[in-house]
Amino acid sequence: MTRHAGLIALMSALVFCAPSPASAAFVCPVPAVGANAAKDREIAAAIPAGDALDDVAKLNAAVSALRGKGIGNAVIVDSMISAYCPAVARTAGLSDDEKRTRVRRFAARIVRVVYALDGAEAVILDVPFRPSVANTINARAATARISPEAWVAGVVDRYLKSSR
Repeated sequence: MTRHAGLIALMSALVFCAPSPASAAFVCPVPAVGANAAKDREIAAAIPAGDALDDVAKLNAAVSALRGKGIGNAVIVDSMISAYCPAVARTAGLSDDEKRTRVRRFAARIVRVVYALDGAEAVILDVPFRPSVANTINARAATARISPEAWVAGVVDRYLKSSR
């Protein structure tokens, strides 16, 4: 059930920031105001200042604090995305597509942070690769018949063991 809630939260984030016609402006969904308004403000206040993607430790601390107050995973995810979106919308100098990308990246990150804290057996790092490097990783992973993520993890593990 927990994994389904995370998937639903991520999908809703991707849908509300779905690609739109070039003429459509970036718009955040209007959050529902009601019984959860105080909880939503509390969650919004927990988002680290600045670019929330920059400090996973602060996101982890915020999620842990909110869980300590009895707030469930799906509510944390939905509310944090809803609170983050207006901050991105106000960011000058970004195109609408760049704003959508930022919110999608935050949505993906917060889902992983929230649900990874349930069973922290691994830490997920977001590492951007140039397209040529990503193509090489994909090709070598395919040759090894494993996922690109597993291939990269293996390369890093072997490197770290050999550099001791």
